[in-house]
Amino acid sequence: MSTARLIALDQILFVLVAAAWAATAGVALAGLRQPAAAGRRTRLIAAALWAAAIVVTALRIPVTLGLARAGWWFVAEKVTLALPLVVLPALASAAVSLPRLLRAPSGSGAPVLSPRLVAFPLLVTAYGAVAGVACGVVISYPVTGGGAAAVLALFAAASVVSWRLLGPVRTPGDRWQAAGTGVLALAVALTVGGGWSGGHPHFGDHARAQGISVDLLRGPAASAAGGPSGAKPRVRRFTLTAQPATVRLASGPIDAWSFNGQVPGPVLRVRQGDLVEVTLRNRLPGQAVTVHWHGYDVPSGEDGVPGVTQNAVAPGQTHVYRFRAEDPGTYWYHSHQNSSIAVPRGLFGLLVVDPAAPLPESEDHVLALHTFGTRPTLSVDGAAPTDGLARLALPPGARTRLRVVNTDTRPVVLGLGGAPYRIAAVDGGDVPGATDLDGARLHLAAGGRYDLTFTVPSGPVLLTAGDRPALLVNGPSAPPAAAGPIVDITRYGAATAPPARFDQEVTWVLDKTLAMADGLPRLAQTVNGKAWPNIPTPVVRQGQTVRIRVVNRGTDTHPMHPHGHHVRILSRNGVPATGLSMDTFDVAPGEVWEVALVADNPGMWMSHCHDLAHAAQGMEFHLAYEGVTTPYEMGGGNHPA
Repeated sequence: MSTARLIALDQILFVLVAAAWAATAGVALAGLRQPAAAGRRTRLIAAALWAAAIVVTALRIPVTLGLARAGWWFVAEKVTLALPLVVLPALASAAVSLPRLLRAPSGSGAPVLSPRLVAFPLLVTAYGAVAGVACGVVISYPVTGGGAAAVLALFAAASVVSWRLLGPVRTPGDRWQAAGTGVLALAVALTVGGGWSGGHPHFGDHARAQGISVDLLRGPAASAAGGPSGAKPRVRRFTLTAQPATVRLASGPIDAWSFNGQVPGPVLRVRQGDLVEVTLRNRLPGQAVTVHWHGYDVPSGEDGVPGVTQNAVAPGQTHVYRFRAEDPGTYWYHSHQNSSIAVPRGLFGLLVVDPAAPLPESEDHVLALHTFGTRPTLSVDGAAPTDGLARLALPPGARTRLRVVNTDTRPVVLGLGGAPYRIAAVDGGDVPGATDLDGARLHLAAGGRYDLTFTVPSGPVLLTAGDRPALLVNGPSAPPAAAGPIVDITRYGAATAPPARFDQEVTWVLDKTLAMADGLPRLAQTVNGKAWPNIPTPVVRQGQTVRIRVVNRGTDTHPMHPHGHHVRILSRNGVPATGLSMDTFDVAPGEVWEVALVADNPGMWMSHCHDLAHAAQGMEFHLAYEGVTTPYEMGGGNHPA
């Protein structure tokens, strides 16, 4: 059974275990309060429930062992807290409670059964089972002292209160004493448990260190830029104006946010070696904006992350970005201010850097996949999006490149039917040893890009996105949609040697747990049990090679996107990868990815889940270079996600 299925099964089981033990304790207590004959029958029912509770509790053990084979990250709180809190009391109930439930005398004059002997072990087991549910909500990886103390204190409080209430009650004050014990334990739990959600230095702490400001890590001005030979590069100047717009689809109009009145924004197409200068103007009422160059490894000061590399551009203001177009490939840009709102509403566009030497394809087209609400659309070469079938007329025999960009916050399955094709590039980087695929489908992460190349056949070609036809080449009729297996992108292309050594290792465990987010406790998308801004920031030195292990112990897919760097994929679930370079990679539930990051772009860099709702719920954090500082602070209108 896959790790993802074991995670789902374990979540079902710990709820069933809590319900089973709570029902057993409740029925046993009812049996103690009933007349002899009826009480005997009720206690036998409680014994049957006890057996069922034992069975579902026992099932958690092989499930936990299965998860342990995938890694300690998946079972740490289960082995150290959740299972002992239910298994040990369950064994005690077998020795103390069960014999009395089965052999209790029922005739007149029979001795009265002690609630403490019959019900108390069952109640404690139920509290332990409920504590297991709490572990799944409060504690992720690693298990912290504060989180463990909170769970244990609540467990102890419930047990002490039950012990007091089940014993002889001589005065009303005894009840108040028992209740006071519970309140005191709860207060201790909440006080001690505050440590599970904070206490770590976060990004703002680096801003107070001594070093070079991120403001100085900028692209060159046109007057200062020079190529390797000293010649001045060609300067490409663009203006992007953020403003309201209306997107007209076949299914009806949509109020959108746009760059230059169009969605997607204009395709910025430049050539390798150009100096790119983009002036951002904001004419959006009440909404600040930035421009982040997704996948393009610009200097840190040009990265467009509010509160980190700049202040958000308020309505009426402007900001200029500059960078050298040195890396050919397919990229895109979008606002990183309140991006979970801005990008879905249309604040994005496409960036293509053509190589200095011409590509072999005579036909080169850029496709943007985007969903407005529930309406998926496709834009071809920056034209207005359509929620119908887009069409291209291409000459048979033409070598063609389709640059497919997923601007959504969810992955999409692509299919190309009617012609064999290759994945020529992934996330802007060429794929060495790309091979032909015929009918195979592709999983494209949110924010990711595939360049698909093929020779136009005499018949039609159909690109599908999810379960819908998206693009028809040379209709009028469409060929059958691709229905083959999904390509494992980590195993595609020719293998390259991994780095010979690593200077640092970092582990990011992704989960959904209760944590402090924006100053309040909430169910958040977390990294190592913390949510933004409490996730610790790894600090690297320039030139280091860092092994990053990304573990998804939750039930959501997380497209992880480190800014300013591409990473080489080393392995997925322990299976070695070919070493493709990517900037957005999907970590599905239960998966463990290992990637290598070379620290060759100094700065302060955001990393986050590119399901932008997850980022807004806490799954955003940073990677900082030693000695780099920032003058910017979160707040004051700055909010990257």
